[in-house]
Amino acid sequence: MKQNVYDYSFELRRSRKKSITAAFTVTGILVVVLTLVCNLVLFPVFVRSDSMGPDITKNSAVFVSPLFRSPKRGDLVYLSRLDDEKQPVPLSILNKIVSFFTFQQIEPFGHTDRLTGQPTVRRVMALPGDTIYMKDYMLFVKPQDKSLYLSEFEMAEKEYSIQIYSVPVEWDGLGSTGNMEPLTLGEDEYFVLADNRIEALDSRLWGCIPGERIKGKVILEYFPFKKFKFF
Repeated sequence: MKQNVYDYSFELRRSRKKSITAAFTVTGILVVVLTLVCNLVLFPVFVRSDSMGPDITKNSAVFVSPLFRSPKRGDLVYLSRLDDEKQPVPLSILNKIVSFFTFQQIEPFGHTDRLTGQPTVRRVMALPGDTIYMKDYMLFVKPQDKSLYLSEFEMAEKEYSIQIYSVPVEWDGLGSTGNMEPLTLGEDEYFVLADNRIEALDSRLWGCIPGERIKGKVILEYFPFKKFKFF
């Protein structure tokens, strides 16, 4: 029996409709899964500066897990922007999706060059209740239940390196200070530092960071591939 051209046209339209519906369904599921993963399990972060060198150099990419928000001394953490500006939820989701598929090279919404408007990676050096002071860019820490100060390297549970180098005399007064008077951290306050102690900004300028600004712990550097390592 010869098939009527109108019947064929109807079947074709129905087949195309099913294909389009399936494509939208798969895309929707993928967006939901990626959103849940990026908010609850693991998300990538592109490091655009040398502030955490030599461990994490400029243009490196790391994975951050929001499951860990109670850091230990020496942990690398991801901090939210400091200017309190928030994106609408739909734009935030689109930003994460585009960023994920472009390997963190493109963030179409809300990007800013303001230092306070950029989320950043820093190292936790002191916990709530600690008393600290800094001498020649080296931090010394006295936990709340201790009577003696120890250097940051003696207190940290993980090994790391910092950048300290001589600067020209004309730089006097520029950059971050290398000396601090004793300071005691309050409840839910953390003191974070950059590994590049000379040029980068951190708690020496921002002050202590409340726990709510810690959005996750850096657990893995995956790019450049030759520097692949866990933290």
